[in-house]
Amino acid sequence: MLRRQGAHAEVFDPNCCGAEEPERALERTLRDRHWDLVGFSTTGMTLRFDLALAHLTRRLSPASLLVAGGMEATFQPDLMFELGPFDLVVLGEGERPIAALLERMVRSEPLDGIAGTVVRQMDGSLVRIPQMALDRDELVESIAATPYEDMPYERYWERLEEAYRLDSLPYKAQREAHLAEIRSVRLITLNYCPMNCTFCSSTNFLHAAQDSIARVGRLEADEILTMIERIVATQPGVRTIIFQDDIFVFRQDKRILPLCDAILEAKASNRIPPGLEFISTNRIDAMTPERLAAMRAAGFRVLGFGVESFSRPVLEEFNKKQIFPHIDTNLKAALDLGITPFLDLILTSPRCGLPDLAESIRRAFRWILAGCEAGMYPYVIPFSGAAMAQDPTLEPHTVYARHRIAGTTIEWEQPSKILPVDAEVRHAILEIEARFARALEQLEPSGYHLPSRVRSLLWVVCATPILSREGLDVPDIDEALTELRTRLPSELATTVIPPGRPSRALASSSR
Repeated sequence: MLRRQGAHAEVFDPNCCGAEEPERALERTLRDRHWDLVGFSTTGMTLRFDLALAHLTRRLSPASLLVAGGMEATFQPDLMFELGPFDLVVLGEGERPIAALLERMVRSEPLDGIAGTVVRQMDGSLVRIPQMALDRDELVESIAATPYEDMPYERYWERLEEAYRLDSLPYKAQREAHLAEIRSVRLITLNYCPMNCTFCSSTNFLHAAQDSIARVGRLEADEILTMIERIVATQPGVRTIIFQDDIFVFRQDKRILPLCDAILEAKASNRIPPGLEFISTNRIDAMTPERLAAMRAAGFRVLGFGVESFSRPVLEEFNKKQIFPHIDTNLKAALDLGITPFLDLILTSPRCGLPDLAESIRRAFRWILAGCEAGMYPYVIPFSGAAMAQDPTLEPHTVYARHRIAGTTIEWEQPSKILPVDAEVRHAILEIEARFARALEQLEPSGYHLPSRVRSLLWVVCATPILSREGLDVPDIDEALTELRTRLPSELATTVIPPGRPSRALASSSR
């Protein structure tokens, strides 16, 4: 969007610096020319790194205007000014505020009073001006402006191929399967998810920016196909397009069937490669036999589902009870069609019991054996802006982590986890997490990429002895270990020590 207005704009990604340290790479970029404005995208998980790079930028480029945007900046602008060297904070989507900033800077006009920004006054007070979310036409224009032709996807893919160690895989089919995972490009078609899950912050992102409920906006089928064709043209090595929306298929959805028909026609006419595949995250209660069959025919090979839990009470706590009756039916239907479901799971909720935890472990293992993939998280992470993070009754059960910003003396306490209220569940999940961390210490030094399917089985292996000790119905530990080892590289399979069954050497040393 900046380039469209004649500005010279570049992106610095600290995760794509090759062998060079991110700080050194950023210093080289900053010294390459004078930068009028440097913007920083902030998230809760990366905040300490975002802030460290912002302070480094201030030291190296003191005349630049420093702007914070993203999730943390929108939900906690006061914290950005307290911890960071920022001149201004952007609320919500950045297109309009940054365009207005550019105009003001070109004209040497004051930068206050811009909708969608927060500025700090001389007395320390904050002036916050909300902005409305982009309307549908503006959203379409913004997505169309994504500079896919300039994105260094080949560098990302090479890095991932090295982590997967594709050259060491003995079978071509294995290499091809991993290449389909690695050589992917992400496409956004939706402005936000309106489901209002209590653990989620992104559902409230645009609401917080405009101080009211934002309207949902998304691309239509023909607009999506146009973007797919553009991605293929600019990134010819792509094997998979990942629709980055929190929800791609809604319950009342009029675009998915026309989109699948359009994809099939585009493949038949060679406008896009016949082998191009797709991944999306969807409401599991939005799946029907007709939709699943159409998506499979169009090339959707993985469908993500935010199942979160197999326990009805936990789903009710997450404001997702409506999906419960549809989980088993639609997972089986997807598998029968050759689609791989990917399940996002949170093993505990603030008010869950041990039977809820055991049920999720047991049923997740069953569905993994059936062919599902899964990503597991031990507890709710209190992301800024989420309903649970703002619930005062959960404050006593919230654990904080102390962080220091590299290159400074600034420290702060950041919420890191919401533990279960029940003492038995809290003790169990912390013990499971500790076992998981010890097992990772054995596996990660090898340098192999450990995909979610492996990590999820590791969670099952670590949880089973603890829950079994409480008399709960859980997977057989030997079966779980066998499944884990079959998914590990051969040289790692023998290093996994069954949690709860230490070898004599480990047992004696642990004393």
